[in-house]
Amino acid sequence: MGGLVGESWFGRLNQCYSAGRVIGYGYVGGLVGRGISGNATASFWDAQTSGQTKSGGGTGKTTAQMQMAQTFLDAGWDFAGETANGGDDLWWINEGQGYPHLWWEAAAE
Repeated sequence: MGGLVGESWFGRLNQCYSAGRVIGYGYVGGLVGRGISGNATASFWDAQTSGQTKSGGGTGKTTAQMQMAQTFLDAGWDFAGETANGGDDLWWINEGQGYPHLWWEAAAE
């Protein structure tokens, strides 16, 4: 059981995250339950809300870190309003109030 992927051996995860509680038995992880540790780049899980301190991929962060744009900008995520990581403006965040969202989800907020 993983917060996003249960088991990953050959696939790659890039710029994704998990923030929900993760429970299970056997191979359990914050983002990836079981997999090759290098299979998740620029990907994170909330170690506090998930209840998990390890994962088969990705990097664990605190809830506060997960709700800061800088955590994701440092990993190369392309946020609206910045150009250092690209001009596609794929993500946005309500800093300190929630997790990143895809740009098109802003209309639903």
